[in-house]
Amino acid sequence: MTHTKNKMKKIFTLLTIIAFTGIMNFNLVAQDTIVQWTFPTESGLADDVSITANLDRVIETSGGTSEIQFKNGITTKAAQATGWNNGADEKKWKVEFETTGYTNIKLSSIVTSGGTDAGPRNFKVQYKVDDEWTDIENSEFQTANDWTTGALAELPISNICSDKAIVKIRWIMTSDTATDGELLLETGKSKIDNILITGDLINSDNELFPTQLTTVYPNPANDFIFIKTQSESQVSIFNINGQQVINTLANSGEKIDISKLTTGIYMLKIKDITNKSVVLQKIMVQ
Repeated sequence: MTHTKNKMKKIFTLLTIIAFTGIMNFNLVAQDTIVQWTFPTESGLADDVSITANLDRVIETSGGTSEIQFKNGITTKAAQATGWNNGADEKKWKVEFETTGYTNIKLSSIVTSGGTDAGPRNFKVQYKVDDEWTDIENSEFQTANDWTTGALAELPISNICSDKAIVKIRWIMTSDTATDGELLLETGKSKIDNILITGDLINSDNELFPTQLTTVYPNPANDFIFIKTQSESQVSIFNINGQQVINTLANSGEKIDISKLTTGIYMLKIKDITNKSVVLQKIMVQ
């Protein structure tokens, strides 16, 4: 029995490594995740980022809806609110985030409506980097009581949003019509899930250090990691809540002790002491 359990554990670990490695390799070809909300718990916090400043970003509503609750989503939870009545051009879902070092920003998300409590049907998406809200081209959509009708996939956002300290995005309702065709009631529900903001890394000597010159291994890791860099670096590790759990100076090839970290995904920030360039990378601790 013990032999069987150990064998199954090894198989599970191997599959985890393969899956994680596949994700990391895919991200090298596809765009990076700048910030993502999939609501794995009853929290509005972002749960995957490439920029550490985005770790504490939270989903909000504005215009007078109810407080956000976290109910059944596509796979885990979704953000849900009521009180959308009389909200045309006023009530909305809203997030903000940083895009420093990234360009070609794209948005994916899914908005759905309650079944018996029909929520707002018509939405559009807008961005803001200065003083004015601007419509994102081809962002108008309708919702239904499903997870497909109100889906946006890799919607390009204006290049104005590239390489900015703050970008704001909102999904604003554009009519008071509910998904059942009737006037929207106070009990009407709207849910949002799987918000994903992606972009392409800007390779600049004064901004982000080219990732091919920095290596982190092993990944996944257990008790320690090694970092191969061009010179001495400031190494910071953040958990999914944005808390810094390790901060140390390390030379290239030096071992960094992570044995006290719990299992999970962390964000690693490596800042080159000499040229001030920065690398951000996700690591998995087993």
